[in-house]
Amino acid sequence: MAGSRPERVPSLRRRLLTRLLVPLGALAVGLGVGGSALIHGFVQSTHDRLLAGSTLAIAERLAVDDDNGEVTVDLPAVAFGMLESQARDSIYYNVAHEGGIITGYLDLPLPDISKMPTNVTVFRDATYRGHAVRVAAQIRRLYGVPHPVLVQVAETTAGRRAVEVDLLLWLTLLEVALVGGSGLLVWGAVGRGLAPLGRLRRVIDSRSARGITGGGMALVPLPLAVVPVEVLPLVIAINGLLARLDQSIGTMRRFTADASHQLRTPLAVLRTHLALLRRFGTDSAEGRAALDDVEGAVKRLERLLVQLLALARADEDAPTAPAAPEVTDLRQVAMEVAAEQVPAALAQDIEVRFETLETGAPEDGNADLRAVGNPVLVGELLGNLLDNAIRYNRPGGTVTVRVGAGPVLEVEDDGPGIPEAERERVFERFYRLDRPGEPPRTGSGLGLAIVRALADRLGAVVRLDAGQDGRGLKVTVILRAVESDAASKRSMADGRGA
Repeated sequence: MAGSRPERVPSLRRRLLTRLLVPLGALAVGLGVGGSALIHGFVQSTHDRLLAGSTLAIAERLAVDDDNGEVTVDLPAVAFGMLESQARDSIYYNVAHEGGIITGYLDLPLPDISKMPTNVTVFRDATYRGHAVRVAAQIRRLYGVPHPVLVQVAETTAGRRAVEVDLLLWLTLLEVALVGGSGLLVWGAVGRGLAPLGRLRRVIDSRSARGITGGGMALVPLPLAVVPVEVLPLVIAINGLLARLDQSIGTMRRFTADASHQLRTPLAVLRTHLALLRRFGTDSAEGRAALDDVEGAVKRLERLLVQLLALARADEDAPTAPAAPEVTDLRQVAMEVAAEQVPAALAQDIEVRFETLETGAPEDGNADLRAVGNPVLVGELLGNLLDNAIRYNRPGGTVTVRVGAGPVLEVEDDGPGIPEAERERVFERFYRLDRPGEPPRTGSGLGLAIVRALADRLGAVVRLDAGQDGRGLKVTVILRAVESDAASKRSMADGRGA
């Protein structure tokens, strides 16, 4: 539809890149979350160590005045110098004893010292003067003083947050660079990995469709030597398609050639006799004879077209085999086909006989009279044999259809037969026997060619022999047998016995 948005052509490279980068991006996000927690813990422990060192430095300078027993402290400069940073964090401290402040900030919150261990630095987060602070506190007991002394040092957290932000920024940049660089590398790597497909495409493009249809180039299979293992099944399927397409094109080409070659004569006859009809009309003897010839030519043309189509169908590939092979009852098919051919035989004063020979074991029933194959194809094969036997037989002759063990189909006539030297050539398309002294036959020379093509489809063997007493022709068709249940059981028992 005009104005509609065209569909986007899928790209294998883009799909592979997406499938690789999406998990990689998810992994980068996971690493970022884990890295942020790791950075926070690292920065916190580093600054807490310095804060603990400052607290310990003050606690180590605690003393008791010998004169009055009061607690004193000499604040060392190093206690606060180690906390200096580029962020210029504010530092607060106090030393408390018996609920009072000895030195430092009076309003710095005091913890519950009853729950604090002695000589162990304890950390907590708090808010002081509107700023978030990290507080380190330690309880010390001094000789001669009954109550413990509390030492606290607090530091604002701006410096810590600045270090965390810097580290997280660098981690983010590294992850972006990793994902972006991986995308570029994967794009190039996928391109190099798909290079065999590009070579395969060039091989396909180099095959001219004009050369294929014109017969100058066959649909040969694609080369498998440079095909990656991942696309090998696809290329094998394409080769199978090419083989079927080549056979279909060959069948169409043969059909076209056969039709163009064989239709010239009946069409020329039709044109000639239609011209005679226009000249003499239908009331004259010449016109009526021409009309009869036109009718005969139309019948021959109809039969020729039917045979050409049957030959084209027989040349096609066999369909995909079903789960269980088709089974044909030869006796039933032979009786039905023979009954269809009786009117044509009576018209030529020819008798059609039907014989059945059953030699199967009693428990097998009619197992020997069943064959593997499509009943329609078997019937068409037998129909062509009967048509040939009736058409080329003598007036008053006999055609015998036999169904026997094997399974075997036989069609025997007592007509002129086929010389032994010609029996292989009669399977060629449009080949006709020249019989001196006999009137020309009306056949097209396709009957036995169709029989051979159908036999190949059915996996059967066709043999031509002389008829009884060396007279006429006997055509024997040996089809594939169906293994009976009893025979299958016997073979299984023999296998177990062995």
